[in-house]
Amino acid sequence: MIIMPTLHCKPGMKLGRSVYSEQRQVLARRGFVLSEGIIRRFHEMGFPFLHVEEEGTEDITPEQAIRDETLIVLHSAIALVMEEASAPGRESLSFETVRFCHDAAAMLVNDLRSRKDPVCLPIHLTTMMQDGGRRQFAEHALNVAVCSTRTAIEAGLPGEELIALAMGAMLHDIGRLRTREGQEGPAALGEDDGAHAEAGYLLLRDSGFPLLAAHCALFHHERMDGSGYPFGVGGARIHEMVQWVGIVDAFDTLVHGRIDGRPMLPHEAVEVLYAGAGTLYDFDKIKRLRDRFALFPVGTVVRLNTGEIGVVSRLHEDNKQRPVVRVFSHADGSRVAKPFELDLKRHLHLMIGSLDGGKAPDPSPACGEAGLKTANVEQQPEKTAAGARREPVTVGPQWRRYWGKDWFQFV
Repeated sequence: MIIMPTLHCKPGMKLGRSVYSEQRQVLARRGFVLSEGIIRRFHEMGFPFLHVEEEGTEDITPEQAIRDETLIVLHSAIALVMEEASAPGRESLSFETVRFCHDAAAMLVNDLRSRKDPVCLPIHLTTMMQDGGRRQFAEHALNVAVCSTRTAIEAGLPGEELIALAMGAMLHDIGRLRTREGQEGPAALGEDDGAHAEAGYLLLRDSGFPLLAAHCALFHHERMDGSGYPFGVGGARIHEMVQWVGIVDAFDTLVHGRIDGRPMLPHEAVEVLYAGAGTLYDFDKIKRLRDRFALFPVGTVVRLNTGEIGVVSRLHEDNKQRPVVRVFSHADGSRVAKPFELDLKRHLHLMIGSLDGGKAPDPSPACGEAGLKTANVEQQPEKTAAGARREPVTVGPQWRRYWGKDWFQFV
């Protein structure tokens, strides 16, 4: 099985994982045979990636960070929060929504505790989301939640604090739905003055979320040297686990191209973070991100610097960023007579050049009758925020109202 961009899929391929509607109904089950019309229809419905069966990869099983059931519940919780947080005049979330988020976070914690596989990024939703911005928000929330929670488990964060951290990591950016800038499109690193961080904090605090969860929203853009925002604090004043939320948030932002519209390869994003290690970020945490997280998950289609196309078939425990790649296409796109494996740990001259295996075809032609019983959906263009990086805002004594007695139990 491989994880392939939807528009790179070919007629005759079979789905390796079921896909769902936004109402959590099964649209197509595992084993469903794709046609050209179905492929385009899935793309228009908001599925950028599909898990498909490919000849020569039958023995490859993509590693999932969490179970499909957990993924669906988390997505449901995020969608519910997005709906309520976007409602005009709403000052807090309902008790039922807060409880649902707690239960979803507890489910995530239990899932990650029972799984020993390395954390794999990114997480791709198998649920339809008609709005591209909502999908991007949800996938970003899931990536930050899964990685931050897994790290907190390994660090030994106890019980309810762990669930609070999971909720906060999942909803760290919820303030973007409360500010005009955030509603206009995804923001790049450092592109606002922290209004969304304060808005998210107030929403979570006033809704009854634990203080640690609210602090994930408030402090995820603060940096170790005090150059972050909204308050410019650093060092030990940033909770140990909230530092992780900030690091994973920055990493996922780089990988998805929210700074200048150019997505980075995972190892490129890690190098950018390494440039700030010891100043912006804790050095040991950046090193742990590089060594512990599987940045090229098993099943990912890649193009090597030689032009050959293959799929990540195996990871090394001691060097996850130099995986084994099973090559199934030559540089010109023709199939190899027999797939063969290249161990990037041994062949140091080989590099992963891209994650999608090539240029996607033009999605403009109409898909026609695709055979799916759903309404026609117009894919919303994803917006990329632009503008110069602003200097951190200097905030006066008013920030002290956020740090009462409860705050200092965390530092």
